[in-house]
Formats: sequence, structure tokens, C-alpha cells
Amino acid sequence: MGEASEGEAEREPNAAPAVGQLEAARGSKDAPVAPSAYARRRVVRSRARWRAALVLGAPSLFVLANELLRRPKLILTGFDRLHRMGYVGSLACAAVLWASLLYLAASRRSRFAELGAFLFVVLFSLSVGVQLAFRTLWNAYFSIDALVFVRTPWSALSADLPLARPVVLAQLIVTLAFAVGCVVAARRFVRPRRRLPALRPWVAALAIVGVFNFPASFRNGQSSTPELIYFHGLATMAHDRVVTLRTHEPALIRVERRHPDPVPRLEAKPSRPRNVVLLLQESQRADVTCMEWKPRCPLATRATNDLLPRRIGFFQMRAGASSTAIALSNLWAGVDPVDTQPRLLSAPLLWEYAHAAGWDTAYWTSQNMMFGNSRLYVQDLPLGHYAGANDLAPDADWLLGATDDSLSERVIHDWESLREPFFAVVHYCNIHRPRLYDPANAPFRPTHTSDRGTGGDKGKNYYQNAVFASDVAVAKLVSFLRATDKGKRTVLVYTSDHSESYREHENENDHSGSVYDEEIRVPTWIDAPIGTLAPDEEVALRKARTELTWQYDLSATMLDLVGVWDAPEMQRFKERMVGLPLTRRDRVKQPVTLTNTSWIWEYVEPNWGVMQGSRKLLATATDHAYRCFDVLADPKEQTDLGEAGCPELLDVARKRFGPKLPRDLRWLAWHREWPPR
Repeated sequence: MGEASEGEAEREPNAAPAVGQLEAARGSKDAPVAPSAYARRRVVRSRARWRAALVLGAPSLFVLANELLRRPKLILTGFDRLHRMGYVGSLACAAVLWASLLYLAASRRSRFAELGAFLFVVLFSLSVGVQLAFRTLWNAYFSIDALVFVRTPWSALSADLPLARPVVLAQLIVTLAFAVGCVVAARRFVRPRRRLPALRPWVAALAIVGVFNFPASFRNGQSSTPELIYFHGLATMAHDRVVTLRTHEPALIRVERRHPDPVPRLEAKPSRPRNVVLLLQESQRADVTCMEWKPRCPLATRATNDLLPRRIGFFQMRAGASSTAIALSNLWAGVDPVDTQPRLLSAPLLWEYAHAAGWDTAYWTSQNMMFGNSRLYVQDLPLGHYAGANDLAPDADWLLGATDDSLSERVIHDWESLREPFFAVVHYCNIHRPRLYDPANAPFRPTHTSDRGTGGDKGKNYYQNAVFASDVAVAKLVSFLRATDKGKRTVLVYTSDHSESYREHENENDHSGSVYDEEIRVPTWIDAPIGTLAPDEEVALRKARTELTWQYDLSATMLDLVGVWDAPEMQRFKERMVGLPLTRRDRVKQPVTLTNTSWIWEYVEPNWGVMQGSRKLLATATDHAYRCFDVLADPKEQTDLGEAGCPELLDVARKRFGPKLPRDLRWLAWHREWPPR
């Protein structure tokens, strides 16, 4: 073998180390290996896909995070298998909607990109923003139960939220900012593929149609995502409006948002230092109530009987309406229920007068404020303390509400936080159908074990057992507060919104069916600790025990107890009020309106009446003429004196209700100028 050339000899020593270095590098665990361009592209694409997926899923993650923050126990463990499946299905349906709209918005070359961005921001901000703000106020989501009664498109979209409240405005702004941020992120991080570009708007359109038709759980547990409940409500409302237009029958009048006249600053001058608490029942008859103390009272309110031996009962107290919404308007505002709509919705309520006088205010209720959109009537009140059924129990029944016992517990919990002087309302509701009773503590036998109406002995006993159960809850609260220092300075006013029939007159319903006494004569008493009433006030109250009185008078009485009835600034408000304080000697002399239909609420079978003294004129939807009764001479209203028996009241009724009978005035919405002037 010959020797290598000089050039080869010079290269050979260099070649060997290069091979050795390569082998050493391959054997070293720490030596870096430069990735290929293909591998780098795969990593970049993978990261891009994850970023895009995160952006497209961000809206649903935002909703889910808020759900876990607001109702974690219910979401994680509260639903049964069927409702869990429903919730997951609604979450997936909403996720498809938001992802498809963001994907469309990211398609910068598509003519639908701006439309996709606009729809995403609007739909997400409205459905999610409104729902989160609504839940902050009411601990429930805005659903068809509230939507079905709204009057304007804006009310339907905005849920009539009080936008001036910082907590509401903050929720809406945060959701809007998040929606805009999602669109910006989608256009930066999402790269839509060029394949089948025409398919994108169709997917988004189908997703929009889908969310408006996806079934939703909108009551009690609400086992659907908030945006699905919102879209379901809008779709159902639209369907109802179409049916209404086809049948030419307007929707029934229901509670609408109030726009109260501002109450100027009032100087409260009560005769004695005191607080005032209204204990308000639902659907409670006077004849099952221990109105005043009796030893071993056999009636359904025996639990509270022995607690308040000095209470003053009012045996001829009547509500002005047989339906809750109107009765509460009469009681809290004191105005005539057949006044015009603007005047009814502008009348201040008791809380607003008390607040103007510098009193602390509170409203606690076991009623579900979603029923009949009742929340609108109290939404804008200046309340220092509030709790509704959904605050007491997240899965509160839509009609029954939370338990009255839980309501008493909540008031007991909040009691020490009240600042004296204060005006508060504690509103119980378990006597209202379907009624709640305790099978282990039901003294009235034989009884039904569930709501089957009020007929027969078992039906009456079931009703009385429900009254007894609620009274036990009231007794718990009364016993507590009377043992506290504040309670010794607190006047208790007790009544019911209306009464309940046993179908004595073949009433169309057990309440709202008529204005016979079984539906409007209500239990009422006032208990004032020693030193909280002036002598002349107590004399006037005791004198009123057997006099004909009205819940309009209770409204005036509570204003007098607060100490603002004589304030000069009250004069213009008092001109619209019907009642007079029971703490004064004067009594109402003019005819008083009775009805279950007004601009506050309209019943499907309207009825009307007028009462002056002991004479009552009334008619139901099926009557061809008015009926007249003397409620003192004929307390069961069995003897119809005919229209000739109440000639003066007949003229009043025709003036207030028009020349036609109630059956011809079924739909107030066709009579915008009603009542006739």
C-alpha cells in the first residue's frame, strides 16, 4: 500500500475527530439535537390549535366558571342523572353557538365575518350579561315565568334590570368587555380553514335556531345554562305573542315595573319611639284565626295565640281585592285599584315613605318573586334588607316558594342588623295553594295529604293544617323578637293579602273568583308593647275592633305609626289614598272599590264590587245583573237584595266600571282609557 498524498494526510487527522465527535454527541443525553423544520412546524401548529380551541371554548368556560362560583353545590352534586344530562346538553348546545359565531367572526375574508362578530357580541352580552346580573339580584335566572308578562321588546331583552345599580352595571360591562375580547382573540389566534367556506354561516345559523328551540329547565333547580334559559324564554314569549295575534286576544295584564313619584324628605314624628313590622300572610281566612287572645283557642293559629295576649283584633277587616297583586297594591300603596295605569304604577309604597323619613327598611318573603313577575313591584324599593324564596332555598318551588319556617329563620338571623327605627314586612306564603303542611303535626282530622281543593271536610282540614303549619313559623319569629330589646319597641301588624273560599258561592276559584266575604274578609290584629302607643291611639284602635274597616286603612295606619301621616309633604300623596288611620277616630265613609282586575293584575274571570257601610254590590263574570248584600245582617251573603237594594252603589259602580257588566270588560288591554271618566 502506498502512502497517502500530502493533501490526504492533512485531511485524514481532521476526519477522524469529526466522526468521533458525532458518535460522542449521539451517546450523550445532554447534547442538543436540532429539530427538523417539519417537527418545528408540527409544534407550532399544535400550539396554534390549542390556542384556537381555548378561544372558541372561552365563552362556555366563562359561563361554567360563573355557574361554579354562584351555585357550586347544585351544579356538582345537586342534579339527578336526568337533570345532569340536560345541563351537559345545554352547555354543549351553547358551546356550539358561541364557537360557530367566533369562528365566523375570525374569517376575515368572509363577507359574513362582521355579522358573526356582531351577533356574538350582542347575543352573548345580552343572554349571559343579563342573566348574571339578574341572578345577582334574585338568586335565580330570568326565565319564561317573568318574560311571559313583559310588555315591550326592551323589557324582554333587558329583564327590566335596574341599570343604575352598580352591581348590575358592572356585570353587564364585564360581560360586554369579555365578548369583545373574545372576538379580538378569535381574529388573532383562530385561522379558519379555506375548505367549504360557505358552510360557516350555515353552521352559525343552525346553532342560533338550535339554542332558541333547545328545551330548558327554567323552574326550581333550573338545570340548564343561563343563556339557554334566556333564549328559551324569548322563543316561548314570541310564540305566545303570535298566538295572541291570531286569536285577537291580548295578553292578561300583569305586574309591571313601577316608576314611583319621588317622596321628599319627611320628618317622622311618631307619638312614641317605635318600630313597625307587618306580618303578612297569604290566603288566610278570618274564621280560622284567633283574632284576639282566647284560652285554649281551638282555631288554626293557636301557636301564636298565647304569645300575644294584649293584641287588638279587627273583626270586620276586608281586603279590596281577592287576588294577591291587587291586594298588595291596596295595602302597600293605599290607592284605589281602578285608578289609571300611570297613577297606579307611580304611587309610592310604604317602604319609600319610611325611607324618606330616615327609617331603615326591610322586606323578607318566602314567596317566589318569579311568579307573575312579582319581583318588578319591589325591585326598585330602597331596602336595607331583602330576602326572597330563592335566597332562602335555591330550588324554591315556583308557586309554593320556600318554607315559612326558613323565612322566620332568616328574619331571626338578620334581626340584629336592623337599625332603629325600622319598618319591615315579613311576607309568608305557604298557605297559598298548593299549600304546605306538616303530616307529623296536623291537628285537624280527617285530612287530605295533598292539595285536592277546598271542598269537603278533608279539604277544609287540609287547608287548616296548612294555616297551622305556617302559624308555627310565625310563632317562632314572634317569640324570638318579643324576647329581644328591639322587639320590646316594635309594633306588630298582622293580616293576610286576601281570604280563601270553600266554594260557598260556587266560586270559579278559591280566591280571585269573587269578592264575596269568604274571599276578602281577612284576619287582622295589631300588637303594641306597653309604651309604644299613645293613649288616644290605643283607644282608637280598640274602638275599631268591630267597625267596618279596610286594608286601605291599614296602609294609612302604618304611615301614622311611622309618624309621617301628618307631614305637610304627604298631603299630595294622601289625596290619592282611600283609607284613614285606625289610630285616629275618623272612618272611611265613601264607597270602597272591590275587584280582582286592575292595571296591576287582570284575572281571566273578572269580577267587580263596591261597598259602603254594610252594603255590598258585586257581580261575577257570569252575572247578568249586580247583586246586593248586607254583610252585617247576612254575613254568609245568602240573601240577594237585587240592584234595587243598593241604588246608590249601583250608580257608583256604573261610573267606576262603565255601563257594562264585568263579563264585557274582560280584556283591559282593549280599554286603554279605562276606567271611564
